[in-house]
Amino acid sequence: MSLNIAQELIDCLLEHRIHNLFTLSGNQILSLYDATISRDLHLIHTRHEATAVHMADAWGRLVETTPGVAMVTAGPGHCNTIGALYIALLAESPVVLISGHSPIGQLGQGAFQEMDQVATASPVTKASWRVNTPEEAVPALEKALSIAVCGKPGPIHISIPSDILEAPNTKSDKNESLPEDSPKTLCYEQISQVHGLLLGAERPLILAGPAMSRPLRWKSVLELSRVIGIPAIKMESPRGINDPRLYRGAKCLGQADLVLLLGKQLDFALRFGGSPFSDNCQFIIIDAQESCTPIHPKVVISLSADPREAACSLARQPCKRLPLQNSWFQTVESARSEKPAKWEDWCNSSQNPLHPLRVCEGLRPFLNGDSVVISDGGEFGQWVQAGLGTQVNLINGPSGAIGSSIPMALASKLARPHNPVFVLLGDGTFGYHAMEFDTALRYQLPFVAVVGNDSRWNAEYQLQLDKYGPERAIACELLPTRYDKIIEAMGGHGEFVSNPDHLEPALQRAIASGRPACVNVTIEGMKAPTF
Repeated sequence: MSLNIAQELIDCLLEHRIHNLFTLSGNQILSLYDATISRDLHLIHTRHEATAVHMADAWGRLVETTPGVAMVTAGPGHCNTIGALYIALLAESPVVLISGHSPIGQLGQGAFQEMDQVATASPVTKASWRVNTPEEAVPALEKALSIAVCGKPGPIHISIPSDILEAPNTKSDKNESLPEDSPKTLCYEQISQVHGLLLGAERPLILAGPAMSRPLRWKSVLELSRVIGIPAIKMESPRGINDPRLYRGAKCLGQADLVLLLGKQLDFALRFGGSPFSDNCQFIIIDAQESCTPIHPKVVISLSADPREAACSLARQPCKRLPLQNSWFQTVESARSEKPAKWEDWCNSSQNPLHPLRVCEGLRPFLNGDSVVISDGGEFGQWVQAGLGTQVNLINGPSGAIGSSIPMALASKLARPHNPVFVLLGDGTFGYHAMEFDTALRYQLPFVAVVGNDSRWNAEYQLQLDKYGPERAIACELLPTRYDKIIEAMGGHGEFVSNPDHLEPALQRAIASGRPACVNVTIEGMKAPTF
């Protein structure tokens, strides 16, 4: 039997070691579903299209070398992915989204769910295009899988019309008109120039962007830090210099006289180079994506190059070395581990509702080096990141969005089936994808979700307090809902905690249940930590 294009695309995914496809069914992709039958490719079908992209996002971040792949139907199904693509774009996560599309033979005639899907996805992806002929389909997918992981990783979207998917296979040729992404490498002169500036500074810093903060790329940053003797800091939070995981390390930014940005632009997260950076601080930018902003007066060099390759090149090429024991290096490292003295009291507090740090402290005994910890939500999410520090593996990232954590937990359990997975999220964000516990139950993906329940949208509430005062705080109230009961009704495990003495036993029971679990904890609605 001759193959059709849908079957050829499934072959292509398998050739690229893609064995999990995150998806939600729909008319225009049924041929792709049919093509997976009896193949070593598993459809993980979700309750919302955004979940499919969130799962692909988490997969891409954890695996790094292979993109997560999501597949959705046309029109409204495709539109439901846009917010999730934006999160993946700013988090620099390698994702490929395959969207079904109205038949190419009916374009312009008012076809069912016809719309310009390429235009809708373009602002929130590295590249977005539509397949127009059967011959383009396989090369387009191969190109998407490649572009997603190279240079600055990010999401790629391709729309494939349903009649093309059902067309007989024809010989595919590489289509050179498809987008390319081949970032440059640094030349000897550029490396020497960067070396000279770094070693000529008194208090230099390396700040690594979202993709460069993940394990494989972070190793190259740490090696550069070790070789040259310059402290390095991850920058992947939407709160930027106010990232609670920096602890008092953020204070050191104001003392730096030169900052090397690896895979990081001089953007809102860094306050565009303003305070707390000093007026005399200068910046070097090395990023796969060329800056589209005007030249900043503080930027002495801006180079378009793969930041990981650049870090490796800078570490390999011989240069003068600063000792790791230099006072500036030690000052930064010490500040990054310094927590306020009062935190210890909060971690062991018997207050009711629980302080967010007490929740973190209760979870700590159950974490090990293999645990995947996901933080999500506004103020509670920030307390979790501060309280658990480097044990937090996944956050929503620079987009400042919330809601992706439950889908990310599912993908984390698939990517690392033998590792414990914990989600700590606010009660507001729990509502975004709570029904994905159904997906977790169907695919037997156990994880523990700890809901910090303060019965409000606390991040916005705190902003209103600061800007307008308590008498004008509005539209932030939520009910003290028993989310644990909802999950119990679905077949999962539920626990309710309103007494700090009951927290650890509840967590123990949730873990021991072996089922997707929700531990619903009443917490005090605290403003996020500041340093």
